Amino acid sequence: MAKHSEDDEPLLSLKQGTTDTRVVQEYYDDWGEGYDTTLEAWHYRAPEDAADLLSPYLRAGMRVLDVGCGTGLLGAALCKRADIALDGMDISQASLEQAQKRGIYRKLLQHDLQQTPLPAEDGSYDIAATVGVLTYIAEAETLLRDLCRSVRTGGVIAFTQRSDLWEERGFELMITRMEAECFWQRETVSDPMPYLPGNEDFADEIRVIHSLCRVT
Repeated sequence: MAKHSEDDEPLLSLKQGTTDTRVVQEYYDDWGEGYDTTLEAWHYRAPEDAADLLSPYLRAGMRVLDVGCGTGLLGAALCKRADIALDGMDISQASLEQAQKRGIYRKLLQHDLQQTPLPAEDGSYDIAATVGVLTYIAEAETLLRDLCRSVRTGGVIAFTQRSDLWEERGFELMITRMEAECFWQRETVSDPMPYLPGNEDFADEIRVIHSLCRVT
């Protein structure tokens, strides 16, 4: 569950992170209009890298859920690779308004991703992807288990986590546990890759790990 303490400090930087839904929403609502320009200056490459990872699995007409879609950077990268049926969810209304301008989403929904089940029917997607989002999710495993519900058997789920949080939050154990419980089968877990090389808070200190699992 999200934390909602009125005593929480505002989110001052991406490196700081938080799992307080209200703080995340306010931060990205304030940033929505200038987000793409700033991320381009920081050489943010995770959406393109995630789309490359997903490219062999993409087929025309596939139903794809962009989880924490933000302004649509991942969605745009995916749509360059295949003519997909793309939906998006995000907590930030300002970010969703920017995503809407791209004209690539069938539907966009404002939703707190820490509240599950998500508003998606069982097996209604072929692919779900969440990039740069799980930093802000207190119970990432709960969300990923719900994505296994929302994606059809044989479909795939792609997600990222910062390298500094991967071990701290037990992501390797989580993937293995969900394999043992027959939620998914691991396809790919990358080495740490560049994340925000143009941001001095990240540079080479904090990288990103890309994972892809097939729903079983």
